[in-house]
Amino acid sequence: MSKKKSLGHNPLSYSTRAHASFDFIAPSQKNEEEQAESDHREKKVNKVTASYYLEEPVVDKVRNLADQKETSYSALVNDILKDSLRDITSES
Repeated sequence: MSKKKSLGHNPLSYSTRAHASFDFIAPSQKNEEEQAESDHREKKVNKVTASYYLEEPVVDKVRNLADQKETSYSALVNDILKDSLRDITSES
């Protein structure tokens, strides 16, 4: 079987990684606040699965609030607990 001659260039026939250049994309300029936020997000904290028994009205309120904020339930509970603990420790 002979190979058919191609009438054009096949972009999949070779890798362009060696000569790929994205110089036309300028790096984003972040202000100090955005940089601090991205640094904070990059620090990963180990997470642990924990189960708690909560009253049904509390769970319903958390779910409704999470839906309104378009975030996950666990992220909202985590934020609420962090804020509460911060408030408790600052009172001491």
